[in-house]
Parts: sequence; structure tokens; C-alpha cells
Amino acid sequence: MRFLKRVVLALVLFLLLGGGVLYALASRRLAKPYELIRRGGELPTDSASIARGEHLATAIGKCAECHGDGLGGKVMVDDPMFGRFVAPNLTRGVGGVGSSRSDADLATALRHGVGVDGKTLVFMPSEEYSRFTEADLRDLLAYVRSLPPIDRTLPGRRLGPISVGLLGAKKLPLPAEAIDHGRVPDDSIVPEPTVRYGEYLANVGGCTGCHNPALSGGEIVGAPPGTPIAANLTPGGRQWSHEEFRTALRDGMRPGGVTMHPFMPVRFTKLMTDQEIEAVWRYVTSVPARKLGER
Repeated sequence: MRFLKRVVLALVLFLLLGGGVLYALASRRLAKPYELIRRGGELPTDSASIARGEHLATAIGKCAECHGDGLGGKVMVDDPMFGRFVAPNLTRGVGGVGSSRSDADLATALRHGVGVDGKTLVFMPSEEYSRFTEADLRDLLAYVRSLPPIDRTLPGRRLGPISVGLLGAKKLPLPAEAIDHGRVPDDSIVPEPTVRYGEYLANVGGCTGCHNPALSGGEIVGAPPGTPIAANLTPGGRQWSHEEFRTALRDGMRPGGVTMHPFMPVRFTKLMTDQEIEAVWRYVTSVPARKLGER
């Protein structure tokens, strides 16, 4: 009995020590300061630019997936074990950050994954958004600034044991760590059904975030439990015809009439133009064939 008690005590101490180490490592990652020059620039005010920004925010960037309809913010996860993670209210309403953040602050969050406090954001797809051209980023921000105010005050972030463990073990990626902060974005890009434009959309639109940069699919990092693996989009997975690809993005149906998992953001991809879908299809079919999950 004494031996058993000692074993249990040693195990408890080991777990407490391990938990403390993971918490310290997680806190260090979250507290790391990023010294960046915040660049804003004058935003367009014409209706065409704002409409372009709305399209980029919905069909391409899928901002409402996390920030909710009207970008009024929402609690993304609230679990005793995982923690609570919140996408802020981006409008100028009560509880929103629209009035307290400058254009440069918003641009830094989008392009660098860094908040107003100079520290990394969490669950912000800035690695993808960092590739937005200057023109598209300005249009997107112009749309955000044009939004009607929504009064919604949200609770703060809270880490849980699982998220602490994942952060401490570096199993949960943070956007500011993954971004090349010295990358100089293009000024603009011509929207046309080409491989180059398709590659651009696949990056800023998050295709490479779920299907990985090689588009070979596999496990989706950060996806909820039960989410199936992402499909291999390369020619090594299957040869998608243009019509099959368009049906998948517009209707959420795989070849053969199989409904895709709800994790696939069809409510946004269905808003893409025919030109955009063709461009992404041309890019997807141009990449080297790879096995599932191969980088």
C-alpha cells in the first residue's frame, strides 16, 4: 500500500510538473513580441472597391466563418477542457474593435497575424491572408469599414488544459510564427482564368490551409474532432474535371453524388464566380501529382 501511494504521488507530481512546463512554454509563445512597422494607406471609398472587398471577405476570405454574419464576432469554441476562443466584433458597434483599431492595425492583423498589443493572434488565417495583394487588402478593409455597427460584447479568451498542452508542445500553429514578415506583396493581380490567378485564390482563400500547401490533403490541423481528412486535390488523388470541380464548390457534391462533409465551406465557395472557379481548377490540375499527405 505504501509503495502504491508513492507511485501515485510520483505520478501526480510528474503530471503537475509536466503541466507547468507546458503552460510556461505556451505562455512564452503567446507572449512573444513582434516588432513590425504598421502600414495602413488610404482606403478606397467608391462602391466598386467596397463591392470587391465584400466579395473577397465572403466568397474568398470566408471571414464570416469565424466572425459571424455582419462580422459582429462570435465565440468560436467554449469548452472546459479546450478553452474559449473568440473572434472579435469587427464593427464600430458597442463591444466592437472597429473604432479602436486603425487601418494599419487591421492590416497588420490580416497580413502578419499580430494584434494591437504586438503579440500573435490565435486561429487567424493570416498565413493565407498575408498573400493578399495591396489592392485587394485595401478593398477588403474598405468593406470592413463600411459595415453597419453591431452591438455585441464578447467574453475574452481562456486557455484550457488541452489548448495549453497543444500550444506548449507546438502542436497548435500560431499565425505570426508561420509568416514570412519580410514578404513584399504584389500591388495587384489580374482576375482571369489562369493558373497564376488560381494559385493566388487557392492561397488567400484557404485551400492550402486545409489541403496543405502541396494540395495533397491529409489531416487538417486544428479541425474539430471527427472531421475527415482533406482530399488529395493533386492529380495523384483524382483527376477532377472542370464540371466536377465546379459542382463540388457550388453544390458541395463529390463525383458520384456524394455530399461533402460540412467542414467544407460551401456556403462561401458557392459565391465564387465562374472565372474564379476555373482559375482554381486550372491551378489544382497543374500541380505535381502527390500521394495523400505528401509534401
